Amino acid sequence: MVEAAGLVVGVVALAGLFNNTVECFEFVQLGRTFGKDFQTSQLKLDNARLRLSRWGKSLDLDEDVRNTTSLQGRFGSESTIKHAEALLGQIVELFAGAEGVSNSYKNRTAPQDDSLAVYNPQTDLDPAMAKLHDKMRQLAIERQNRSGIRQKAKWALYQEKHFRRLIEDITELVDSLVELFPATQQAQRELCDTEVSAIGESEAISVLKEVAAAQDQFLEQAITKTTDGADKSHHIIFSGSGNTGLQIGHNSGTMSGFTFGKGG
Repeated sequence: MVEAAGLVVGVVALAGLFNNTVECFEFVQLGRTFGKDFQTSQLKLDNARLRLSRWGKSLDLDEDVRNTTSLQGRFGSESTIKHAEALLGQIVELFAGAEGVSNSYKNRTAPQDDSLAVYNPQTDLDPAMAKLHDKMRQLAIERQNRSGIRQKAKWALYQEKHFRRLIEDITELVDSLVELFPATQQAQRELCDTEVSAIGESEAISVLKEVAAAQDQFLEQAITKTTDGADKSHHIIFSGSGNTGLQIGHNSGTMSGFTFGKGG
């Protein structure tokens, strides 16, 4: 009984830390020094957030975990939960460290310096990318229990090398979280299908696929499955006996009695 109570306490703490970790992404801005790489970089940040939120959703960390049955079957032992807490804690520390570097740069730079200017995703992204950003952000927010989450000021990453390192480190830590609970991986794949469906036909989906290829294998596979299926549905095949002429397209059905290009 004591062990079960300890498991509940551990899961409640994990859920709170998960919510706070996902929220860290909300306060990050990118400096205008990113230039032409801004849009792709913003998408990498959004994807990292979405992937972490998906992991938490697969464990139902957005629900009232105190009312969840079979916690042991889902989370395993208290040591597994502590391991997950440590990984989430490292992500929070990564953000804190990056913010510290940002503040140091800001403090030694003249306030009017152009290098301190930041992008606003709402106004600076291309329309298709802005729509994708909003949808991915909303999907992540819906997987949080945001009650009790503290508000804080936004801060900016001014140097791309620090951003790349942050994304790489977060990706590795989320890899470890996914591997820690292998039983939830199928649920995460299904959530990816839901995400792709929610995103719908977007001009930016090919860019997201490229980003996911480097940091979110499950999402890349879901996008590939959807886009490949769409490609197949757009082909018409003509087949039949005694036909001559040029046939364009593909169709899996049978059509007969057609002749092409014959004079009377």
